[in-house]
Amino acid sequence: MSEDQVGQRLDAIGQQLEELLDDNTAFLAEMRHLDRTSRDAAAAVGRVVDALRQDLETAIAHQALRDLCTELIGPLDAMEAMLAEADFGDPQRIAGHIRGLTATLRGVLTRMGVEVVAITIGEDAFDPERHRCVGVVDPRDSPFPFARPHTVVRVVEHGYQLRERPLRPAQVEIQADQSATRGGVL
Repeated sequence: MSEDQVGQRLDAIGQQLEELLDDNTAFLAEMRHLDRTSRDAAAAVGRVVDALRQDLETAIAHQALRDLCTELIGPLDAMEAMLAEADFGDPQRIAGHIRGLTATLRGVLTRMGVEVVAITIGEDAFDPERHRCVGVVDPRDSPFPFARPHTVVRVVEHGYQLRERPLRPAQVEIQADQSATRGGVL
């Protein structure tokens, strides 16, 4: 091969390399553009999902509040009717109204998914997740004198939970430790 041919061949290879470099540069620019576009699209989708999530949470909260208010209208009407009659001289009639309202409100809570915290008095140990101690009872004064220390021996107010999550802990009295009561100190 002559020098002229080698030169022509090198020029052709150089031109092909320049074309490859231009193609690769264009390809990289297109890849960067696609990367930016996909990131922008992902961010836009994220914003839309966040907005939808917030709208859904707002709608769920509104529906729950609406349901609760709708449920409370009945007991409110009953209380207003009781007040309109204003016959507070008959204790039996008042007690009947209160029993009816209690049953109605308990029904409202049940329909909303609220449950009373279950406690087996004299057996269940104090649990700060479910109970709030409002008193300590000396075993000599306890309805369960042989219960172990820190056992729930009296429920002062029921606790409530919604879908197994606490709304209000039960207010309870617990058994004192025998050794703490010997010296007259609880």
